Amino acid sequence: MRSEIRVLVAGENLGFGKGCNLAYAQSSAEYFLLLNPDARIGQRDVRRLLDSLRHNVSLGAVSPATYWNAEKTFVLPSPSSQTPWAHALQVMASWIPSVTKRIAEYKAQRTQRQMARNRLLATDMLAGAVLLLRRSAVEAAGGLFEPGYFMFFEDADLSIRLRRSGYGLALLASAQAVHNYRHKPFKAELMAESQMRYFALRHPRYLRLSGCLRGLERLARPLKPGKIFKVLGEVDSAEKFRYATQNARILAFSPSLLMMPAIVRPAGCAATSLSDSEWELLEPGAYVAWLECAHTGRWWVHFVRA
Repeated sequence: MRSEIRVLVAGENLGFGKGCNLAYAQSSAEYFLLLNPDARIGQRDVRRLLDSLRHNVSLGAVSPATYWNAEKTFVLPSPSSQTPWAHALQVMASWIPSVTKRIAEYKAQRTQRQMARNRLLATDMLAGAVLLLRRSAVEAAGGLFEPGYFMFFEDADLSIRLRRSGYGLALLASAQAVHNYRHKPFKAELMAESQMRYFALRHPRYLRLSGCLRGLERLARPLKPGKIFKVLGEVDSAEKFRYATQNARILAFSPSLLMMPAIVRPAGCAATSLSDSEWELLEPGAYVAWLECAHTGRWWVHFVRA
């Protein structure tokens, strides 16, 4: 079998969207795979994604179950819809922490159910880190990524354009990939800029009514960890984390006080508390974790990873 590899050198950091656009323009293939530099997927799993697009002509894109680490002891939830309602709900959630907690737990459990199934699951949004797309669908949606995004929300933008063009999006959990995503603080500013652009392009009326998002966000109530979670304080090793949590099973992690899960233990995973290798993947910063113990039930803790 003859294979061909072409290396394109942009000469500067164009950002994720423009970099993908550069490669997309050099190809004419009907199906093409987007893959982050810190993501990995095997040939068999790519074939499963490809077969799902070929057999379902109404689909514009499909994504695998994407795990956080090579051991596959944590999985990334499918992305949440980026809608005016979802944004407003985040603000409202800060006023009722008990309801927020139930929503976060529901999302973690839903992720476990989704990743345990082998059939295609329809979704409103897919992440661009590992994504197989149909070219004819992308062209019908106006092209790959809107070039104004440097990083973040370009995949949300593409997802909404694909759906508005009549194409579906799906997750195929029987195909698996790994994305070593790191929650670095500098990304917050880039994310905020891209979020503003996304709402300006796709939900301009809401952007105005919300005071460019920030007007509404100023109504959010500051959450105090001591009133919502058990506070562990600063923790500098996995061993100390395990001791502080009595070696409880970890169900989900979040870098947000709103508890929306960023990584989730897959259903049936034998791993319990946090291993040394998992600890090393956590960037320094504040987190909340959902824990489970046979004797004390389930609870949330807040800690700072030193």
